This record gives sequence, C-alpha cells and structure tokens, in this order.
Amino acid sequence: MVKDDTVPGKFRRWLRSISDWLEIVLDCLSQRLKRIGKTPAGNSVDAAWSGKKVLDPQGSFLQKWNKIFVLSCVIAVSIDPLFFYIPVIDDSKKCLDMDQKLEIIASILRSFTDIFYVLHIIFQFRTGFIAPSSRVFGRGVLVEDAKAIAQRYLSSYFWIDILAVLPLPQVH
Repeated sequence: MVKDDTVPGKFRRWLRSISDWLEIVLDCLSQRLKRIGKTPAGNSVDAAWSGKKVLDPQGSFLQKWNKIFVLSCVIAVSIDPLFFYIPVIDDSKKCLDMDQKLEIIASILRSFTDIFYVLHIIFQFRTGFIAPSSRVFGRGVLVEDAKAIAQRYLSSYFWIDILAVLPLPQVH
C-alpha cells in the first residue's frame, strides 16, 4: 500500500492539482466561446467581434489567469532542462545519438506550456490599462479603446513575448 507522503502520493496530488487547473482553464474558455457564439439578432459575426469586451486588469478572471500563467511558466522552465538530456552517446557506434522518447515527451510538454503563453499574448491585446494622465486623482480611468490597448502592448512587451514563445528548444 502506498502512503500519501511517498513519491507516488505526491505525484498523484500533483496530477490532481494539474487536472483541477486544466478544468478551470477549459471552463473559462468554454464560457468565452459560448459568449462569442451569441450575436444579437440581425447582426453579423463581424459586428459581434468588433464589440469585444475589454478585460479589467484588476478583474477576477485576469487574477485567476495570471496565477495559471505563472504556474505554466514555472512548469515550462522546469521542462527546459530535459532538452539537455536528449543527446546521448551510443556506445555500440561510438557516436552521438538522440533519445527519441525523451525528445518527444519534452517537446510535447513544452509545446503545451507554450499554448498558455500564446493565450497570454491574446489576453494582453484585450486587457485595458489605466491611463497615465488619469492616475493623479484616485484610481484612474480604465482605457477600453482596443486600438490604444494594442498600440501600448505592441510598443512595450510584445516582441519580448514573441521571442519567449518561439519553439527554440523543440527545434534541433
């Protein structure tokens, strides 16, 4: 019988926490997809897309998403060292070879975490920001103009995010 304080018990708890995390993400995505499908009578889908809701940076959805995103980044950084173990020395041929199983597993896991990074980039284009000119008094005014949000993100961290999500470890 396996106790909970052993490695298999910890692994089971880790799997349970990952499954809970995935359930939250899939639930949020399914709710967003349901909202996208509902368009007002007589309006086209383009009209529904043009009136996208801007996310509040202090909203509960983004607070949960940021926690999920940080966890996926920690997992991605934990997976990256596996790529150093892919090259192995084949003693029979006396040459360098690749561990195919580890290569596939590491690539799939890293690609899975990269999906969360791509979702984060998409959310950045929909997240409002507090105008610097309105920060003087009180909380400030939330900018909800999609063009202004996109310009601000493109001029700040967009290229760093694109470089971070490139599948460089997966390509050999």
